[in-house]
Amino acid sequence: MKSAATKLGRRRSRWFLAAVAGAVGLLLAACGSGGDTGGGGQQSAVGAPVQELYAAAQAAGEDKVVVYGIKGNACYDRFSQRFPGITVESQYMVGETQARLEQEHVSGQNVGDVLRTGSTTMLALTKSGILTPFTPADVDGIPEEAWGPDHGFVVDSKRVAGIAYNTAQISPDEAPKSWTDLADPRFKGKIVMPDPTGPGAGLSILQELLQTGGATDDAWLERYAANEPALIQGVQPAIEALRSGEYAVMMGGLDQMTGPPLAEGSSLKWVFPVAGASPVTGHFIGIITNAPHPNAARLLESWLLSEEGQTCLSQEGNEYPVRDGVPGPPGFPALDELDAVTPPRPVDYTELDRQQKYLEQFQTVFGRSR
Repeated sequence: MKSAATKLGRRRSRWFLAAVAGAVGLLLAACGSGGDTGGGGQQSAVGAPVQELYAAAQAAGEDKVVVYGIKGNACYDRFSQRFPGITVESQYMVGETQARLEQEHVSGQNVGDVLRTGSTTMLALTKSGILTPFTPADVDGIPEEAWGPDHGFVVDSKRVAGIAYNTAQISPDEAPKSWTDLADPRFKGKIVMPDPTGPGAGLSILQELLQTGGATDDAWLERYAANEPALIQGVQPAIEALRSGEYAVMMGGLDQMTGPPLAEGSSLKWVFPVAGASPVTGHFIGIITNAPHPNAARLLESWLLSEEGQTCLSQEGNEYPVRDGVPGPPGFPALDELDAVTPPRPVDYTELDRQQKYLEQFQTVFGRSR
C-alpha cells in the first residue's frame, strides 16, 4: 500500500507537469508566431525549449532573476517584456564578486542566480564548482571557443575599449589619438584608468593590448607606467574622476556601449576606434550553483544567446554579438575592420595562468607588488 505522502507527492508531480505543459501550450500560441513585445515592436519567435523554461519558471513561482556583475542594460527590460512576470534584478559589483559568491556557496544562503562578468572570475568560480554547467538548446552560431570549461559559462557579447578625455582639461587637438600617445610625457599625472593590478577591466584591456603586438609592447608599458596613471578600482569611479576634472584622460574601461552616452552633452569626449590596436574583451554569463531561481536563470542565459537576445544586445545595448549572423551595433565598424584585433581563443584554465603572469607584471611595473 502506498503511503499518503507518496500519493500526495505523485499528485503534486502530475500537477506540476500538467501546469508546465499547459503553460507551454498557451505560450506557444501567444508568442510562437512573433507577438508584440510590449516594447513597441514585433519580435521573432523564440524556440520551444526557451518557452518551456519560461513555463517551468512560472510553475515554480520564480518571479525574478538576480544578476551579479556588470551593469544591466535595456535588454534586461526587454527580457521582462518578453517574459511577463519575471523581472531582472541587476546588482552591480566591482572586486567583491568572487568573495561574495564563495560566501553564499559555503553558507548555503544563495541570493544570486546569474553571473555576468570577466573571464578571470568565471574561471575561478567554475573550477570551485560555484558555477554550474549549462548548455542552452539553441546554440547554433555560438562559436565553440566562446564556451568556458565544461560549459560552465559562455561569452555573450564583446566590447572594444577606447580612450576618453575631458575638454575642460585639454583641447581636442591636444588629446591622445592612439594608445602610444598615452606614453607621451606630456600626460604624466593626467591619466586615470581602472586598476590593472587586480581582476577587472584594467587588467583585461592591458593584457589584450600587449597580446596584439605592434607598438603596445612591454617597452610601451614601461613608458606608460612612467606617466604615473592613477589606478582606481572600477570603471565607474574612474569615470567620475575624469568627469570631475581631477584627471584629463581615461585609458580603457570605455567601450562602444559606455562611450557614446558618456560623451553626449558633457565635457567628456570619446576616442573610438583607437589607432594601432583594438583590445577586445568578452563579457561572460554563467548560472550560479544552487541558484534560488534556476529556471529563470537558464531562461535569461538562453534568451541572451538566442538570435533575438543577441540582436537586442547589439542593437539596443551597443554590444558586439557573439552569435554568427547577427549584425554588429549600429554606427560602429565590424570587428574585422578594426586595427590589430586579437584572434578569438578558447577560454580554458590555461587562461588563469596567463592572466596571473600579466597580473604580476602589472603589479611590478606600476609599483604595486604584493
